[in-house]
Amino acid sequence: MPSPVFLRVQKLLRELSQDELRILVRIIESDLQPTADALRLRLRRARDGDDVSGDASGGQQPLLDSVVPAVASRSLRSEALEVLKFLNEKTSRNYRDTDTNLKLIEARLRSGASVQDCKSVIGRKVLQWKNDEKMWPYLRPETLFRASKFESYLGELGVSDAAGTAKA
Repeated sequence: MPSPVFLRVQKLLRELSQDELRILVRIIESDLQPTADALRLRLRRARDGDDVSGDASGGQQPLLDSVVPAVASRSLRSEALEVLKFLNEKTSRNYRDTDTNLKLIEARLRSGASVQDCKSVIGRKVLQWKNDEKMWPYLRPETLFRASKFESYLGELGVSDAAGTAKA
């Protein structure tokens, strides 16, 4: 089953004209690693600048099949980097953006967690563990984003935490 990010990107791409898809492919090929918001902005600008209305079906499907995984992967990576940066800020640590750290976060995002969910879990655990000498060392990607742990941490969040009001 495709990830939620994959499905969102696929829906976005189906709404694009051939010219907009060509622009998107150029953005991806230039290795700019755009965030989802930056990508939407660029595509909107391209659409506004070129009054092109293309058929969103038919000939675009092979291009969609090749572009969607690349865009979804880049989006996940940039979102995982954002979460890792937040963890580093809240813990005053310097976890590097290695595959070891980012793949754990990407897996949680792929399974349906949002960036805000991840940040809320970090914020809650920092608040809970900041004065606990035994638990403080466990504020790390390996612990927070392990599948078996993350879901229980996410389940601990109250409605206000999940909405982003719990800040560390």
